Amino acid sequence: MKKKFVVYALCAAMVLSMVGCSSSDSSSDTTAAADTTAAAEETTGAADDTEATDEEGEETEAADSSTTELSDDMTVDEMKAYASEGMETSIECDPIEISLACSGTMEGTAMGYAVEYATEAVSEWTNGNFVVTFYPGGELGSDTELIESVQLGTVDIFTGSPSSQGTLIPNLNVLDIGGLYTDVDDCNEVLEDMFDTFASYYEEKGLHLSALFATEFRILTSSKAIETADDLQGLNIRVQDNTYHMTFWSELGCNATPLAFGELYIALQQGMMDAQENPWASIVGTKLYEVQPYIIKTNHIPFVSTFVMNGSKYESMSDEQKLACDQFIEYCKRYTLAATPADDAALQATCEEYGCTVTDASDEILALMAAASEPVIEEMKASGDVDTDLIDTYVANAEAASAN
Repeated sequence: MKKKFVVYALCAAMVLSMVGCSSSDSSSDTTAAADTTAAAEETTGAADDTEATDEEGEETEAADSSTTELSDDMTVDEMKAYASEGMETSIECDPIEISLACSGTMEGTAMGYAVEYATEAVSEWTNGNFVVTFYPGGELGSDTELIESVQLGTVDIFTGSPSSQGTLIPNLNVLDIGGLYTDVDDCNEVLEDMFDTFASYYEEKGLHLSALFATEFRILTSSKAIETADDLQGLNIRVQDNTYHMTFWSELGCNATPLAFGELYIALQQGMMDAQENPWASIVGTKLYEVQPYIIKTNHIPFVSTFVMNGSKYESMSDEQKLACDQFIEYCKRYTLAATPADDAALQATCEEYGCTVTDASDEILALMAAASEPVIEEMKASGDVDTDLIDTYVANAEAASAN
């Protein structure tokens, strides 16, 4: 059943949990929402330029949501205010209905609330003329199917991970290079600086990239403590079916093995696998903490999200409709960024209350991961699928951002 969020039909629930929209393809793991930390899959959406265009075509300044320092204890009202800061609140546009879809669970997630509140806001800004009809949970297909539907114009906007779009746009694979960042703000700085470059790749496919940003990282869980290089040797780790992820972990001395996410809990429980890596939402959503007593915040690969729109649909809209659309997506981005730190803190607390030991990665492990990025980069260049200049630029920018 489709869900239409309009201003007077929004739920009043204020409980936040986890990251948002997700994918179900091989590049992303599906999680099953069950308890107060109802899970999403491994992709989330949202980001946009930090500027929007008003009715007269002039630039309206918007807060830089990818680099603004946020408090972990912001209230819902404070996050709403932050998400709408500096936006045009009176937009006279012709009526339009936009479809937004993703493949993952959204109910009770940070992104779910972001879409809900953004839909309310855009309705208020336009006196009910800009309506977002939302299809979460794979109602309209998997990530691969959804990006194809956006290309065809049967779906207006798709939100999901760039990892699931790498077949369509191979240059997006640079975002799967591990060991480049230790701070998600550094990643967002690079994504913002390179936004136009990535947007051009989408444009070549008839798509409009409205958003590109990272909320958090993938982290490591294990059946034993991981503190030194020796602890990684021979570790049987489940990874996504992604050649670059496999190379990364193999370089660290692990036995990297692809495995369907639905089979992971049993494999860990029975000792067939020693470790796995995922964002907090996936770890808690499928209760992996029950079979993985050690959680190491390796922060090895950023958790990047997109909002992608059919290019012809976007260009067919009036300036006023574009402004409403741009602000809707920017609101989703800002709210998700604001909500994620508190969500992750709550998820970590859930694991610790169960008895898990949560630690930061040691300096030795972080150095190993940085070194393990080199063979991944070389493999990516040798593949011929990804522009080598893009790889060099992205890596150089990541290193510069991390050094600051």
